[in-house]
Amino acid sequence: MTGPLDDVPPTEQLMTITREDRGRCQVLTVRGEVDLSTGERLRSTVNTALQRALGQPVILDLSPVDFLSSSGLGQLVALDEEARRMMTSLRIVVDPDRHVIRPITTMGLDDVLSLYRTVDEAVAG
Repeated sequence: MTGPLDDVPPTEQLMTITREDRGRCQVLTVRGEVDLSTGERLRSTVNTALQRALGQPVILDLSPVDFLSSSGLGQLVALDEEARRMMTSLRIVVDPDRHVIRPITTMGLDDVLSLYRTVDEAVAG
């Protein structure tokens, strides 16, 4: 036995983020897990996108996310606040039929965050 983290995959395997331009929007698609181990990387990537957006919307597609922890929720709130400070829009896509929506609605964040059902809806605004 070499240590307790022997079987834990690196964060790059736990969460991936891809970027695509759709019209005037940047779309960041997140796959995997958003939790304590991956949250800071999510925040850094989205902050960079917000800075480059120059007031244009940034879309964060969480549809392919498998797990969203309470620390991941905290990152979403912090990113939303940062977007508002930068006077841009962070539009978050969450499929209402997937279990990832549950922590968002349980915490009442569906009244705080700008949520959309699809990327197309988010692009349209």
